[in-house]
Amino acid sequence: MQRITSQEALESEKQRHEYLLLKISASWCNPCQIYTPIIQSVSASRSDITAAEVDVDDMPDVRETFHVRSVPTLVMLKNGQAIDSLVGSQPAENVHTWINHTIEA
Repeated sequence: MQRITSQEALESEKQRHEYLLLKISASWCNPCQIYTPIIQSVSASRSDITAAEVDVDDMPDVRETFHVRSVPTLVMLKNGQAIDSLVGSQPAENVHTWINHTIEA
């Protein structure tokens, strides 16, 4: 899972992928750290999405852009536009179900 640290990199990734799953987290957030292997596993098992991570301390504007109230938050982008979000750590099965529902909607 790629780590995005600048607005330019985020814009580039948004343009490169039809479905981009952003894991919005913080380095000081223990649930975020525990969630990382789950998102990496989910991402590795799917060919229909690309996952990337954004740290709110590196890019504080991300909170406002994606209406993030707590971390971790997943945001699914389609063609660069946010289409859904999932707040809090979830088991891999729930993440897969959410992704399926989001991209089929």
